[in-house]
Amino acid sequence: MMHLISLKNIYSKQLPNMPKEYIVRLLLHYSHKSVVLLKRNGTVMGGITYRAFTPQGFGEIAFCAIASSEQVKGYGTRLMNYTKEYAVTMDHLSHFLTYADNNAVGYFTKQGFTKEITLDKA
Repeated sequence: MMHLISLKNIYSKQLPNMPKEYIVRLLLHYSHKSVVLLKRNGTVMGGITYRAFTPQGFGEIAFCAIASSEQVKGYGTRLMNYTKEYAVTMDHLSHFLTYADNNAVGYFTKQGFTKEITLDKA
């Protein structure tokens, strides 16, 4: 629980326009999963919170943030790579979607996300 509280604080700081109550609600909701990145000493550096839509084969990233003191060190890439691997293995997901503000578009592009998607016809 302490890790989730620390992660909530990082999300609140890095996403200042996001209501704290909303962050807490999703972090604690049974339908959302959080992958937390820890330093060797147990300090939370960041995390990704997502919801798996397993029958449809995709997940929605609700929050993704790294503490400002740990940014531009490759931790965001490691975190995303691990989250993708976990989601494929454990949740059987093939795609992630997210809504990113202009400041985060570059990061998500580097992680292989695109602005446009195509869906197979039913």
